[in-house]
Amino acid sequence: MNRDVWRSQRGSGTMLIVAVMIALMMVAAVGAWFSGWLASGGRARSAADLVAIAAAQAQRDGRQACPTAELAAAANDAVLTDCEVTTGWGEFVVDVTVEVQLRPRIAGAPQSAHAESRAGIVSEPG
Repeated sequence: MNRDVWRSQRGSGTMLIVAVMIALMMVAAVGAWFSGWLASGGRARSAADLVAIAAAQAQRDGRQACPTAELAAAANDAVLTDCEVTTGWGEFVVDVTVEVQLRPRIAGAPQSAHAESRAGIVSEPG
C-alpha cells in the first residue's frame, strides 16, 4: 500500500518547483515593468530640466528660446509639448513641458510621461 501512494506522488516535487519558478518569473517581470516606468518618469523630469536650461540660455544670449527648447527636447529623446517665455524689466522665465514615451510600452496602459520645468533670470527686489 505504501509503495502505491509513493508512486502516485512521484514527480509532484518537480511540478512544485516549476510552479514556484513561474511565480518568481512573473514577479520579476512585473518588477522590471514597474521600474522601467519609474525610470521613464525620471527621464521626463531630467529632460524637462535640461530643455528649460537650454531655452533660458538661448533667451539670455538673444536667441529664440522655444526653437532651442524643441531641439534640446529632441536631443534628449523627448517631445516639447509647451513652451512659454515671460519677460519683464531685464528678467525672463521660460516654462516648458515635455513628453517622453514610457518604456516598456504596454497596450491599454498610458504611453507617455509628462514633466514641466522652469528656468530664467529673475532679479531680487531691493
